[in-house]
Amino acid sequence: LLKGRRIDNLPNDEIRRIRGKRIGMVFQDPLTSLNPLYRIGDQIIETIRTHLPLNEDQARARAIKLLQETGIPAAEQRIDQYPHQFSGGMRQRVVIALALAAEPQLIVADEPTTALDVSIQAQIIALIRRLCKDHGAAVMLVTHDMGVIAETCDRVAVMYAGRIVEIGPVADVIHRPSHPYTVGLM
Repeated sequence: LLKGRRIDNLPNDEIRRIRGKRIGMVFQDPLTSLNPLYRIGDQIIETIRTHLPLNEDQARARAIKLLQETGIPAAEQRIDQYPHQFSGGMRQRVVIALALAAEPQLIVADEPTTALDVSIQAQIIALIRRLCKDHGAAVMLVTHDMGVIAETCDRVAVMYAGRIVEIGPVADVIHRPSHPYTVGLM
């Protein structure tokens, strides 16, 4: 459900309008979620122009602003570079900017720190939290890392074999897990 509306059974054309515009996505591995043949600016601008009524110059300005917000230094120059010219942490920042490009209501972050150095992981989680708060977007964090959940989330749903087996406020689930899988994660 998204804002009370069931979306898992929508036709492809309707779900395409929701994807990117109302729901942004931060994938586990930014290298595979960015097209290596296109400059990062082209990828962000395409999303902006698809979902927002902005011309090319306005979309480029928005893309630069998003790159700056995510901590990309010299965003005005880096916007014209290719994904391979960025480190893993910087690529993940680009993917976060891409996820926020069309002002979504929800960001789904699927293991957003898995492929990153431990020192960068906390920075990325803090960045996602801050930007989503600044942009008024909710975050659904998909992770096996209960430490990240404990520090980041308000509520948690533990899934096992494709089903939710436990759900509730983070403190309740962490301090009093009721399912063996949750105990194992802890």
